[in-house]
Amino acid sequence: MIPIRSVALSLALVLPALATASERVYLLRTEENPAVPALCPDGDTVKLGAFVYAPRPRAHDGKVVREGERPIGTAVGCGKLMTYTPYSTPSPFSIAFDLDHLDVFAAGTCVIADLWFPQGPPAPLIEVGCTLTVTPDPAHKILRGFATSNSVFLPVVIPGLETGSYWTVHLYMDDDR
Repeated sequence: MIPIRSVALSLALVLPALATASERVYLLRTEENPAVPALCPDGDTVKLGAFVYAPRPRAHDGKVVREGERPIGTAVGCGKLMTYTPYSTPSPFSIAFDLDHLDVFAAGTCVIADLWFPQGPPAPLIEVGCTLTVTPDPAHKILRGFATSNSVFLPVVIPGLETGSYWTVHLYMDDDR
């Protein structure tokens, strides 16, 4: 259990910095594409080069009605898949979004939510959820943030399906710089 004193001290250190901050939330869709090189460290078993799109949800119910016609940037994700078992060991993962107006780097872990075989073995569809911490970046006025995803990972090509993700990127920006 975390002592209350530690929490209070942490808040006292963070709150002055957030006093001049604003929040920005981005809904992004990534789709793997070989035109985006995934330059990842040796030993990484997950290497994702993707285009980034800005999907549009319907206002009255949130259903995505437009996936985004043109890319608004690229993303490179790197990690190590630790297991193929749902809800087991979290796997390390990082992603760098290179958007027209903003660069964001985040790292953390992903967990397999489900794994199934839409066309039978050996071609699994792996459903993954990621929770990543955004690295502060004074050059882009990023104080803090986090990125979460629901992702589809296809280690073997399955016609009609794509490896890709929906990301929510929540940033705290420095308005005074």
